[in-house]
Amino acid sequence: MNLARLIALAVAVALGAAVWRSARTPGPGNGTTDGRGRPAADQPAVEPPAPLAARDRTRSFPAPAHLPLPQPPYHGLAIQVHSVRDAVPRCRRMIGEIAALGADTVMFSLDGYQTHVESTDIRTDPAKMLADRQWLDVFDIAHRQGLRVVLMPKILLSDPRGKNWRGKIQPPSWDEWFGQYKAFVLRCARLAEQGHVAVFIVGSELVSTEKLTDHWRDVIAAVRQEYGGLLSYSANWDHYRGIRFWDDLDLIGMTSYHRLSDEPGPSLQTLQASWNEIKRGILEWQREIGKPILFTEAGWCSQEGCSVEAWNYYRQEEATPAGLREQRDCYQAFVDAWADEPAVGGIIWWEWSAGDAGPADFSYTPKGKPAERVLHKFLQRVKTRRRTGGRASAD
Repeated sequence: MNLARLIALAVAVALGAAVWRSARTPGPGNGTTDGRGRPAADQPAVEPPAPLAARDRTRSFPAPAHLPLPQPPYHGLAIQVHSVRDAVPRCRRMIGEIAALGADTVMFSLDGYQTHVESTDIRTDPAKMLADRQWLDVFDIAHRQGLRVVLMPKILLSDPRGKNWRGKIQPPSWDEWFGQYKAFVLRCARLAEQGHVAVFIVGSELVSTEKLTDHWRDVIAAVRQEYGGLLSYSANWDHYRGIRFWDDLDLIGMTSYHRLSDEPGPSLQTLQASWNEIKRGILEWQREIGKPILFTEAGWCSQEGCSVEAWNYYRQEEATPAGLREQRDCYQAFVDAWADEPAVGGIIWWEWSAGDAGPADFSYTPKGKPAERVLHKFLQRVKTRRRTGGRASAD
């Protein structure tokens, strides 16, 4: 291929990518567009997708080897829906609060259940899983607030044995398990396509499955037939390096639950030093993969020792002033480390709750706690930088 043809091809690819990204990006916090950049006031509550025959279902959406960063990067909070009762009004309130903080993105966690780690059944709970119509209403509410939407299906165990969790799944038949899982994920992917979701996460912390690369590539290829947005996978904080299907995805998803100290109540300087070392390792590896990082769960409980075992929300189960300070400092240290890092395509903070929360709460939410002030300050800087075309800094 001669030089002129190579240049023409590169220009065409760049223009196509720019058009596609703009089609999935709402206005920056003004609530005037839907998830694909069109005026919200001129749209029905949810636009139905084109009929299957009108879309080329033989076409997949392979990720380029080096994907440009999302513009702007995703900055938002996660919402878990635990009950269908009053779910849409509750989500409306939370979405409004998230937008008021300065976020430009909201992530929804959508749960499927299997009985235990050795079972192959994957199902949804009608008492907890919203109907598609409700989900589409919730996505539309987010878009009208100027928020982009990320959707993350995940598997929970309905009857776990001992300390087992989804990272230890070992079914008698991987073929059968992946058949069940693909059906669940494809249902979610079709919902994401219909609801103009910006990023779809194909799985979350399924550590024991990650060695089965061919199965995962089959799932990802099937999702790309149904969904045209960006794809990611949410790797556990200590298990992102061994995954061999990152090249099939658009964003490197990972959680933030690293060990930052050896004892509860570390100084901010200790936390900052820990992140500096962790960050060096992540970025050295990320440069080999060549994809932007999406922190899918950045968060710490407001419990003493949250910097030691950030993933262990049962560690203390007590609200104390020291726990609130430790959560705040963990937020600040993370912002200091990653706020202005060009390799980061987004940060989703885990999580925002429906209740009042506040200092008596010891869960992950920063709501009504000192950590919320850190987050609000950061997101407001993000919002300002977004308007001026820059990236957020930790200052």
